[in-house]
Amino acid sequence: MNDINIITMVDRAMNIIEYIYNNTEEVGVSTISKDLDLPKATVFRILSTLEKWDAVEKVNDDGKYILGKSHIKYGEKSKKQFDIVSIATPYMEKLSEDIGETINLGMKYKDNVLILKSIEGESSILVSKLIPISPLHCSSIGKLFLAEFNDKELREYFNANISKRTINTITNIQQFNYEKQNIIDNSVAHDNEEYEYGLTCLASPIKDKNETINAGISISGPTTRLQYKNLEFLEEKLKSTTKAISTELKLI
Repeated sequence: MNDINIITMVDRAMNIIEYIYNNTEEVGVSTISKDLDLPKATVFRILSTLEKWDAVEKVNDDGKYILGKSHIKYGEKSKKQFDIVSIATPYMEKLSEDIGETINLGMKYKDNVLILKSIEGESSILVSKLIPISPLHCSSIGKLFLAEFNDKELREYFNANISKRTINTITNIQQFNYEKQNIIDNSVAHDNEEYEYGLTCLASPIKDKNETINAGISISGPTTRLQYKNLEFLEEKLKSTTKAISTELKLI
């Protein structure tokens, strides 16, 4: 990475975290300052900030530190994401090979869907233009998560200033509730040219042991091409894939 993009204090904070991680015992300000060639005052301020966020923890009155408990939380989520990606990838590759379309793996991130992995299918300018993050309401994977929202959560989401990307984009709770039960009953959500004109996506959920949606798999392609290949056929192939991934994920 180009050094002009590096934020010095963030870089120093990450070096300190890495230093504490690599030490088998707790370490103090003086030791960190000496070994990393940083001013004591700088090390103290960084440690105080990291302590606020539970990234480090002071273990005694001598002012020595160990890693904080927040790393457990971040580590568990990161592990879960990598588990899903590694498990889902071969199934996604097989599905893409079978139907010839782009397959995406996405997870909810705040009020958006973040695409973690894509397997490219037949070429399409529409698909190639897609960005790795999109709002829940105009994404087939996002709709899977919205269908789990209660009435209060849905009102809060749709009362926010959400974007209308095409004339088909759903922007109010009444429109979404018309689809919600069908998504729940059939385990499939559709983006009918709601994100991009000419582009259709359909998604099915990946569920954990508690039957909670952890992620979703979607098929993306030009509307006419997916219709030609038969949307019902694609839905069945998709649901078979997500069911197999969910079954394997529940064994972990």
